[in-house]
Amino acid sequence: MNIIEDKIETARKALHNALKRKDNEEKILEISREMDKYIIEYYKEDKSQKY
Repeated sequence: MNIIEDKIETARKALHNALKRKDNEEKILEISREMDKYIIEYYKEDKSQKY
């Protein structure tokens, strides 16, 4: 696993825990947005390595 994949996995776990704890909507959205950034970064990196 690379660094970005680790960040995605960590954010996924944090999101899961926030949902399980029934955190407020803003906290859940914050974690979700952060995870989205990591996913976009992952695909950009993957695409640049293929060409």
